[in-house]
Amino acid sequence: MPRCSYHPDVETEMRCAECDKPICPREMVATPVGYKCPDCARPKRSQYTYVKPRQLVFAVAAGLAAGILGAVALALIRFGGIFLGILWGAAVAEAVRRASGGHRGPTVGIAAVVGIVVGWFAAGLLGGVWWGAALVAVVVALVQLAVIGSR
Repeated sequence: MPRCSYHPDVETEMRCAECDKPICPREMVATPVGYKCPDCARPKRSQYTYVKPRQLVFAVAAGLAAGILGAVALALIRFGGIFLGILWGAAVAEAVRRASGGHRGPTVGIAAVVGIVVGWFAAGLLGGVWWGAALVAVVVALVQLAVIGSR
Protein backbone atom coordinates (compact mmCIF):
# COMPACT_ATOMS: atom_id res chain seq x y z
CA MET A 1 0.00 0.00 0.00
CA PRO A 2 1.39 3.48 -0.87
CA ARG A 3 2.44 5.86 1.87
CA CYS A 4 1.57 9.53 2.18
CA SER A 5 4.14 11.83 0.58
CA TYR A 6 3.95 14.17 3.57
CA HIS A 7 3.61 11.58 6.36
CA PRO A 8 5.60 8.45 5.41
CA ASP A 9 4.23 6.52 8.41
CA VAL A 10 0.61 6.75 7.10
CA GLU A 11 -0.64 4.30 4.48
CA THR A 12 -3.20 5.66 2.01
CA GLU A 13 -5.01 4.87 -1.21
CA MET A 14 -5.91 8.52 -1.88
CA ARG A 15 -3.95 10.37 -4.57
CA CYS A 16 -3.75 13.99 -5.65
CA ALA A 17 -6.08 14.72 -8.58
CA GLU A 18 -3.37 16.75 -10.33
CA CYS A 19 0.05 15.21 -9.66
CA ASP A 20 -1.06 11.72 -8.54
CA LYS A 21 1.03 11.90 -5.35
CA PRO A 22 -0.21 9.70 -2.47
CA ILE A 23 -1.83 11.89 0.22
CA CYS A 24 -3.44 11.12 3.57
CA PRO A 25 -6.68 12.70 4.88
CA ARG A 26 -4.68 15.26 6.91
CA GLU A 27 -3.15 16.70 3.72
CA MET A 28 -6.18 16.54 1.39
CA VAL A 29 -7.47 19.86 0.09
CA ALA A 30 -10.95 19.77 -1.45
CA THR A 31 -11.19 21.46 -4.86
CA PRO A 32 -13.89 21.46 -7.55
CA VAL A 33 -11.99 18.80 -9.50
CA GLY A 34 -11.26 16.51 -6.55
CA TYR A 35 -8.82 16.28 -3.68
CA LYS A 36 -5.37 17.75 -4.19
CA CYS A 37 -2.12 17.83 -2.26
CA PRO A 38 -1.18 21.15 -0.61
CA ASP A 39 1.37 21.92 -3.35
CA CYS A 40 -1.13 21.56 -6.21
CA ALA A 41 -3.95 23.30 -4.30
CA ARG A 42 -1.99 26.55 -3.94
CA PRO A 43 -3.21 29.39 -6.14
CA LYS A 44 -1.26 29.50 -9.37
CA ARG A 45 0.57 32.53 -10.66
CA SER A 46 -1.34 34.58 -13.17
CA GLN A 47 -1.06 33.17 -16.65
CA TYR A 48 -0.53 36.69 -17.97
CA THR A 49 2.41 37.63 -15.76
CA TYR A 50 4.25 34.31 -15.68
CA VAL A 51 6.55 34.09 -18.70
CA LYS A 52 8.08 30.75 -19.61
CA PRO A 53 11.81 30.76 -20.38
CA ARG A 54 11.25 30.12 -24.11
CA GLN A 55 8.78 33.02 -24.31
CA LEU A 56 11.22 35.24 -22.45
CA VAL A 57 13.96 34.47 -25.00
CA PHE A 58 11.59 35.49 -27.81
CA ALA A 59 10.56 38.63 -25.91
CA VAL A 60 14.16 39.71 -25.32
CA ALA A 61 15.07 39.02 -28.97
CA ALA A 62 12.08 41.03 -30.20
CA GLY A 63 12.89 43.83 -27.75
CA LEU A 64 16.49 43.97 -28.93
CA ALA A 65 15.49 43.93 -32.60
CA ALA A 66 12.81 46.61 -32.22
CA GLY A 67 15.00 48.66 -29.88
CA ILE A 68 17.98 48.66 -32.22
CA LEU A 69 15.89 49.33 -35.34
CA GLY A 70 14.07 52.19 -33.63
CA ALA A 71 17.29 53.73 -32.34
CA VAL A 72 18.96 53.49 -35.74
CA ALA A 73 15.92 55.16 -37.33
CA LEU A 74 16.06 57.93 -34.73
CA ALA A 75 19.80 58.39 -35.30
CA LEU A 76 19.27 58.71 -39.06
CA ILE A 77 16.19 60.97 -38.94
CA ARG A 78 17.62 63.37 -36.31
CA PHE A 79 14.47 65.42 -35.66
CA GLY A 80 11.25 65.03 -33.71
CA GLY A 81 13.04 63.19 -30.90
CA ILE A 82 10.23 63.22 -28.37
CA PHE A 83 7.54 62.20 -30.85
CA LEU A 84 9.70 59.51 -32.38
CA GLY A 85 10.63 58.38 -28.86
CA ILE A 86 6.93 57.83 -28.18
CA LEU A 87 6.61 55.72 -31.33
CA TRP A 88 9.84 53.89 -30.50
CA GLY A 89 8.68 52.96 -27.01
CA ALA A 90 5.24 51.88 -28.21
CA ALA A 91 6.75 49.74 -30.97
CA VAL A 92 9.20 48.03 -28.62
CA ALA A 93 6.47 47.36 -26.04
CA GLU A 94 4.16 45.88 -28.66
CA ALA A 95 6.94 43.73 -30.17
CA VAL A 96 7.89 42.37 -26.75
CA ARG A 97 4.28 41.71 -25.77
CA ARG A 98 3.51 39.84 -28.99
CA ALA A 99 6.76 37.86 -28.92
CA SER A 100 6.05 36.74 -25.35
CA GLY A 101 2.66 35.38 -26.35
CA GLY A 102 0.68 38.31 -24.97
CA HIS A 103 2.20 38.18 -21.50
CA ARG A 104 2.79 41.22 -19.37
CA GLY A 105 4.34 42.08 -16.05
CA PRO A 106 7.73 43.09 -14.72
CA THR A 107 9.70 40.51 -16.69
CA VAL A 108 8.25 41.63 -20.02
CA GLY A 109 8.77 45.28 -19.03
CA ILE A 110 12.43 44.60 -18.31
CA ALA A 111 12.80 42.97 -21.75
CA ALA A 112 11.38 46.13 -23.36
CA VAL A 113 13.68 48.42 -21.38
CA VAL A 114 16.72 46.28 -22.22
CA GLY A 115 15.83 46.52 -25.93
CA ILE A 116 15.56 50.30 -25.78
CA VAL A 117 18.76 50.78 -23.78
CA VAL A 118 20.80 48.43 -26.00
CA GLY A 119 19.37 50.19 -29.06
CA TRP A 120 20.32 53.55 -27.60
CA PHE A 121 23.92 52.39 -27.10
CA ALA A 122 24.03 50.76 -30.54
CA ALA A 123 22.81 53.98 -32.16
CA GLY A 124 25.78 55.72 -30.56
CA LEU A 125 27.85 54.22 -33.37
CA LEU A 126 25.80 56.27 -35.87
CA GLY A 127 26.08 59.53 -34.02
CA GLY A 128 23.77 58.78 -31.15
CA VAL A 129 20.20 59.34 -30.13
CA TRP A 130 19.20 62.14 -27.81
CA TRP A 131 18.93 60.68 -24.30
CA GLY A 132 15.57 62.37 -23.83
CA ALA A 133 14.07 60.35 -26.69
CA ALA A 134 15.36 57.15 -25.11
CA LEU A 135 13.90 58.16 -21.75
CA VAL A 136 10.54 58.94 -23.35
CA ALA A 137 10.66 55.57 -25.14
CA VAL A 138 11.31 53.72 -21.86
CA VAL A 139 8.46 55.51 -20.09
CA VAL A 140 6.05 54.92 -22.97
CA ALA A 141 6.98 51.23 -23.19
CA LEU A 142 6.46 50.70 -19.47
CA VAL A 143 3.21 52.65 -19.42
CA GLN A 144 1.89 50.76 -22.45
CA LEU A 145 2.73 47.41 -20.86
CA ALA A 146 1.12 48.55 -17.59
CA VAL A 147 -2.05 49.76 -19.33
CA ILE A 148 -2.28 46.54 -21.32
CA GLY A 149 -1.72 44.66 -18.07
CA SER A 150 -4.64 46.36 -16.36
CA ARG A 151 -7.23 45.32 -18.97
